[in-house]
Amino acid sequence: MESIDEIWEEIHSSYGWGKYPSENVIRFCARNFYKVSPRSDVKILDFGCGGGSNTWYMAREGFSTYAFDGSESAIKNTEMLLARDGLSADLRVLDGINIDYESDFFDAVVDNACTYSNTLENILKMYKGCYRVLKHGGKFYTCVFSVKTKGYGTGIEIEPDTFKDITEGRLEGRGVTHFYKKEDINNILIDCGFDNIKINEHVYEDDGDQVGMYIITGEKK
Repeated sequence: MESIDEIWEEIHSSYGWGKYPSENVIRFCARNFYKVSPRSDVKILDFGCGGGSNTWYMAREGFSTYAFDGSESAIKNTEMLLARDGLSADLRVLDGINIDYESDFFDAVVDNACTYSNTLENILKMYKGCYRVLKHGGKFYTCVFSVKTKGYGTGIEIEPDTFKDITEGRLEGRGVTHFYKKEDINNILIDCGFDNIKINEHVYEDDGDQVGMYIITGEKK
């Protein structure tokens, strides 16, 4: 695995993680696909599914759900979560920069805070992979951390705005993190080919630590 820090296998094998779906992911799916009938015609990829909460939600809502993660423990946890409610999805252990789904296949790709945990070179490869597997007109969702997040500038800077061994905040102990400025994430997605990009900023306090996030949607031209 080139694009996943070993810390994530430790996290997913040792801690309860991601039991409930993201409200922003629910909103994205609802706005774009709740009126489609049958919902099974909609193919959605959960890009880096982690503990499987968003995968569980998509499958529960009747979408044709696909998901992968670089952590074997994450996929095992997702399998158990689905099995508990008699749900199913196409689950795989994959490296995010080498996904093997066919081109022009998915109606939507959802990256709920996965790609950020990498060098910019790998992030670009992953976003281009997302673009490749989307159908023309397919919908894209991604969320990333901004430079307003506590912990930005700490640890070891391995390239501009990318740090590892962050020493404070909610991202402490989470391996590599690339922090974004709004214009940077916008330009990256434009360079990857995405159109109709919309960026919403969300800054909040989490147990006293400031977290800044960009919630972003776009489309494949």
